[in-house]
Amino acid sequence: MYNVYIMKATYDLAGSFISIFIPIYLLRNDLGLSGVFSYYLVYSISILFFFFLANFIVSILGLKKTVILNYPFLFLYFFLLYKMKSYGIPFYFIAIVSALQNSLYWFPLNILIANTTKKESMGSDLSKFFAISGIVGLFAPIISAVVIINSGFKNLFIISGIFYFISAIPLLYLPEFYHVSSLNLDKFKTLFKEYKNYFVTEIFINMKEDAEGKIWPIFVYLSFRDFLSIGYVGTISMIGGILFTLLVGKYTDRFNKMSLFGIGSIILSLIWLLRFFVTSQIFVYVLTIMATFFEPLILIPIRSIVYNYAKREGPQTFILFREFANLTGRLLLYLFAIIFIASIKYAFIFVSLACVGLFIMSRMNLERKTYSMNV
Repeated sequence: MYNVYIMKATYDLAGSFISIFIPIYLLRNDLGLSGVFSYYLVYSISILFFFFLANFIVSILGLKKTVILNYPFLFLYFFLLYKMKSYGIPFYFIAIVSALQNSLYWFPLNILIANTTKKESMGSDLSKFFAISGIVGLFAPIISAVVIINSGFKNLFIISGIFYFISAIPLLYLPEFYHVSSLNLDKFKTLFKEYKNYFVTEIFINMKEDAEGKIWPIFVYLSFRDFLSIGYVGTISMIGGILFTLLVGKYTDRFNKMSLFGIGSIILSLIWLLRFFVTSQIFVYVLTIMATFFEPLILIPIRSIVYNYAKREGPQTFILFREFANLTGRLLLYLFAIIFIASIKYAFIFVSLACVGLFIMSRMNLERKTYSMNV
């Protein structure tokens, strides 16, 4: 498990340099706001299909080798991004390559997490998992902003690529894990019936997460046209998350997970509503740190529940089932953003309502089976 921690922490450090700036890079390469949202629509649809491909690859190569396989596609993605304007590379092709790369990383990683964490300490284990990643990448967004201002995106791609390469080293010391592909349409139908409320919950969560990671940084950039503002938002986000993540993880293992989840949902709904009215830079930073401070109230409890569900139902099948919900949430968010392209702020109201939906779901059982909700 420690090698997985180190690998993901380094991988996330590399991502901390670049990921928050990707939508801004697309904007600056004349893609336009509707083009950026279309890019993420193509990505979201593609990654669902590639998760099924990753499931097949895992059964042949094993989990570790499948994660390693994501790296060539990651570096290809960087190359395509950097040359998209000069070579006239279609944005949808770049989105498809990104989806393939991410499926080869996230699908086996989720199975590794489900297999290597213990039920009784799932909350605290996951909180450490997320907090360590935040700590190592704390100042990366600000450093990235300075790099972009002084030498452009090329050097940023190089810096991020170096850390991605380093992140592969801990994988070499992991034993291989094999999972036989076990796709079963009847099993999917059963999961939809038994976990209908969880499925809806995951839709709302993905709407909120993609809005935080993509639409909010775009709004900040369009409002202030300043790379440092994006860097500050990225670093402030990590500070807020780190401060609360470990505490929430500790209590997630002791108290009712869905009570914490419901509290977080209401608070985040109010924060997204306030974002609709924000005009000053200082309030952008205040609302950013508030959002990421309370985010663990949702993230840690639901991920603890999900990985325990995956243990119980079979990690591969359940993660594929979950990806259908992920796709639905992203599609709804980006379609809404495209329809109301004249004002990106309307998406904030949409996400606020999604958080209200999360609160409603927190009052319900996420599964029809008679297992305890304190899974």
